[in-house]
Amino acid sequence: MTNKFTLDRIDDGFYVFLKRDDESEQLLIPLEEVEGNLNEGDIVEIETNETGYQFNVLIEETSDMKVKVSNLLEKLKNKK
Repeated sequence: MTNKFTLDRIDDGFYVFLKRDDESEQLLIPLEEVEGNLNEGDIVEIETNETGYQFNVLIEETSDMKVKVSNLLEKLKNKK
């Protein structure tokens, strides 16, 4: 089963992921169970299988979201 999540933060030895279509749903994964380098704000597909988790960082979606957030912050700054 594959789901899309956003890496919200790293907290107390865990990656805290928020589900893309329902951010009230969290997934906590211990740091040692994640191979590779994930950064806060990354959008990832997480597949669970019998050996654990498999991660696929969605680079284009992550980049698009960062641009959207940056644009919103600029709008707020210029609203004064």
